[in-house]
Amino acid sequence: MIYSQSLRIYFTSLGFLLIYALPAIPILSGWLGENTPYPNVFACLPLGIAYGLPPLIEAIAPKGVQPVPKELVQTPGWRLYYRGLLWLSLPAQLGMLFFTWQYWHTVAFNAWGSVAYLLSVGLYSGAFAITIGHELIHHSQRCDRLLGGLLLSTVGFGSFKVVHLQIHHRYVGTPLDFATAQREQTIYAFCWRNLISNVTAAIRCDRAELARTGRAFWQSELLLWTAFSGLWFSLAVGLGHWQGALFCSLQALIGILKLHWTNYLQHYGLTRKQNAAGQYEPVNATHAWSLEFFLLDLALINLMRHGEHHARPQQLYPMLKTTMQPLNTPTTMQ
Repeated sequence: MIYSQSLRIYFTSLGFLLIYALPAIPILSGWLGENTPYPNVFACLPLGIAYGLPPLIEAIAPKGVQPVPKELVQTPGWRLYYRGLLWLSLPAQLGMLFFTWQYWHTVAFNAWGSVAYLLSVGLYSGAFAITIGHELIHHSQRCDRLLGGLLLSTVGFGSFKVVHLQIHHRYVGTPLDFATAQREQTIYAFCWRNLISNVTAAIRCDRAELARTGRAFWQSELLLWTAFSGLWFSLAVGLGHWQGALFCSLQALIGILKLHWTNYLQHYGLTRKQNAAGQYEPVNATHAWSLEFFLLDLALINLMRHGEHHARPQQLYPMLKTTMQPLNTPTTMQ
């Protein structure tokens, strides 16, 4: 029994490598389209995998993966593995964007094939960069947080790093958090509000932080991520002129909208109670909807176990659970 449990834990740990299928699938789709007479058919392959494979796998293996014990996560070798698994994400993301742009730009798609491939790239680009970026910006190490910001900048979403930490986690479940969908709020109104507020609120937070620390404008964190997004956009323009700009912009927009859709589902209608003095109750696992599902647990490094993430924002992804259990203190990587 103990031996069987250990195997499951090791399988789960190695299974998190599945997140690198996200940049690999659009590349595979492009390779198949380039080497067969059916580029338009294979342009739809990533969308078919994203929305067809999970229900099929869930029917076969409906249970989620087991959380990795704290004792294993904190051993030097495994601790390096869990962090190192995330460190290759930036070259993987940039490599995927470069390949998919070259393919989209040169292959003879028809109209629907071109749109399908662009949707595929945006979906997978956003899922990969934002999922890993979200994990990294919660780490205690400065280099990890920097890498998280760089990943977010590849989809033009460096503002997320600012507002997610300073607004969303602080005010989740209250009217002060624009990323918490109110009951009966439509997803269209929610996405539109988030597209605007992620920019305006990030500017306000950044200005307040500069004033609090006495730093100059050029030391702005938001300016840094905007500059990197500008760098990726400039490279896209240099490689493909207006078509490169279009590809870079649309894949980023699709990825951002996919995140807003996910946020809408993860927080819809959940609110924190107020006491007589108007103070909100502490954040706990009931202030976000969670999902436990074998394939998504591995491919999205437990992103959908969102309740515990909000209760313990620095809990590392291998240890996240869907049912809360008391812990003495949040765990961070040293």
